[in-house]
Amino acid sequence: MGPDAFVVLSGKTRIPVRNLWLLLLYASDFYKTGSPSLSGIEEYPERLPDLLGEILVASVADRLKKPLTPAFAPTERDLRRVRGRIDVLRTESHQLLSRGQVACRYEELTVDTPRNRLVQAALTFLAPLVVSKSLSHRCRADARRLSELGIRSTDTRSAVRDTTVRFSRNDVQDRAVLLAARLALQLILPSDEGTGRLRRSSLTDHEFRRLFERAVGGFYRATASESGWQTRTGQFISWNSNNETPGAGALIPKMQTDILLENFSVNRRIFIDTKFTSALAVGQFGGETFKSSHLYQIYTYVRSQETPNDPASLSAEGMLLYPSVGQFVRESFQSGGHRFSVLTVDLGVSAADIRQQLLEAITV
Repeated sequence: MGPDAFVVLSGKTRIPVRNLWLLLLYASDFYKTGSPSLSGIEEYPERLPDLLGEILVASVADRLKKPLTPAFAPTERDLRRVRGRIDVLRTESHQLLSRGQVACRYEELTVDTPRNRLVQAALTFLAPLVVSKSLSHRCRADARRLSELGIRSTDTRSAVRDTTVRFSRNDVQDRAVLLAARLALQLILPSDEGTGRLRRSSLTDHEFRRLFERAVGGFYRATASESGWQTRTGQFISWNSNNETPGAGALIPKMQTDILLENFSVNRRIFIDTKFTSALAVGQFGGETFKSSHLYQIYTYVRSQETPNDPASLSAEGMLLYPSVGQFVRESFQSGGHRFSVLTVDLGVSAADIRQQLLEAITV
């Protein structure tokens, strides 16, 4: 499945794959790096595989100018002399002593590390996906070279599960490359299978809602900071309750916002809740209405945080943000001194228009 294909959501909604890649870019840690290589890619997300391929190929060429950095990895092996710790259960159950062996567990220095496997798997996955034939050949060639140096090949599903790589302050040089490799594997789309080609034509509602939420949060974290906005995601907020009975504290449910934006220079605070349904519902007496349960939820988030010691809380805004295809909703109203908005982001348009919709959502 190429960038001009569609992904089907909820059995009917069709979103271009290139726009799904745009959301994956916004949701990624690679986007947060602000790498100069990202310049212009938001307008042409269909070029994302080629961009990541170029980054990885250049990185491998640089790495192979000198020996790969090894690391200690846990190893289990049957040996003729003790090394590290003895695996008593395996030694006894397989009667290794009768053959002059003992099962051992120890740390071994190797270049077959999770980081190198991540790069190798990303190159393998990108090879059939990139548009450039020469780049595709280089991706395959570099993946083979890494295998020849002792880095094990891994299937795509395992590589996706193993994309969590922890970084230290000594990893500045490798950070952008490893984040690019991680993003490359995420282009498979959640729960996809295969040998590197996008064969899946649908996403579950849960998968897409989580992707949309992370993409919106990642976009604002990377872009709105230039205008003085601070972005927090998955923020737990309290009820500001008092006079609780002895057992009430343990029974009051926690509230967790999707995205919280704050700009202290202009005294604005916005609670954003992302949804994956239609923004409008059929009213009790006909016609269309906002969804009452969604409004109750965002209203509670905003009003429960009011406190005289926090001026921003007294004028905080609530926003419901819905992904859509072809539907345009941009409405707002005032209640109790707070502004509430219901907006859609049309994912059927160009990537540049998607970006503009997200920027306009917080500048209205």
